[in-house]
Amino acid sequence: MASIRQLFCLAAAALPLTLAACGGDDGGTVIPEGMHYQFVSKRAFVPTNNNQAREFGLDIGSSSGKLDKTVDNQLGMVLGTLASMGFDIQSTIDEAVAKGSIILLVDFQTKDFTNTTAAGLKILLGSNPMPAPCNPGPPVEEACTMAKPPVCAGCAHHLQGTGTFGIDTKSPDTAAVGGKIINGTFNGGPGDISLQIALGGTDAIQLDLIGARAKASGITDSAIDSVILAGALTADDLNTKVIPAIQKQIAPIITRDCNMPTVPPGCGCMSGSTGKTVLDLFDGDITGTAKDCMVSVEEIKGNSLIQSLLAPDVKIDGKDALSLGIKVQATKATFPAQM
Repeated sequence: MASIRQLFCLAAAALPLTLAACGGDDGGTVIPEGMHYQFVSKRAFVPTNNNQAREFGLDIGSSSGKLDKTVDNQLGMVLGTLASMGFDIQSTIDEAVAKGSIILLVDFQTKDFTNTTAAGLKILLGSNPMPAPCNPGPPVEEACTMAKPPVCAGCAHHLQGTGTFGIDTKSPDTAAVGGKIINGTFNGGPGDISLQIALGGTDAIQLDLIGARAKASGITDSAIDSVILAGALTADDLNTKVIPAIQKQIAPIITRDCNMPTVPPGCGCMSGSTGKTVLDLFDGDITGTAKDCMVSVEEIKGNSLIQSLLAPDVKIDGKDALSLGIKVQATKATFPAQM
């Protein structure tokens, strides 16, 4: 079994991603035209391997601030590496979507689903789903199976194509990313897009992406087969939202694999376990900090390997930022019209 350091090094060697991408058109501002079609994400995907990191990324820029025909998804690559080590981030997101903790609404405007020069896509954060996501009656702790899409007993009632939603008060009032539809595929941006993901639990984490682009295919008036949403995170979001969520996932893994939490440095960890390699990599990694069989947010932030992997890889409007791309599938929904 490869160590965490080896797996991270493999991810680092694969960066930057080198698959050519079809980004949005930078030929000028696009003003979307046509009818508005409303959808809700019924599934949201983060990368679980290197191939998916490429699939879910788009060309959003480079360290020079210019597009370079290269897929950008550095944080996605790191999440894929974490998944290969046993961090089950995707199942957490599946459950959060099914239970209504994550509600991504899609407002899509177009005159034609096949070819047009003026379409637009806007992501909104939803609230107050009807019908209620889960069957009433305590406790509502349905586990999601590994089926695709996941089956959460008694949940996901709001994702059947007839759901109605409100707009969350935290949803930013950003403009739609405008672009073209060519042969059924929409490419739009750049702009600002806010997402929700879940890492350390089913509570949603809001990530506000700058320099964001979108690519959608399989678009009809009742569903969208695939929407790639890619943009860049500021250092503030990375440090205050993403890294604390990763730390929250690490804690139960250490508890599972290490049964002597008061006896460092061994901590009673099973040989070759993920808990042992996590502690070997992070615990006491900050100068002056003793090993204590735990991993703090500060130890993750201060780790030289993490600093290297999560270093900014793109520049957006003069700001250094870290690229991220995810994929969603959407079904028909109803929510208040956006002007």
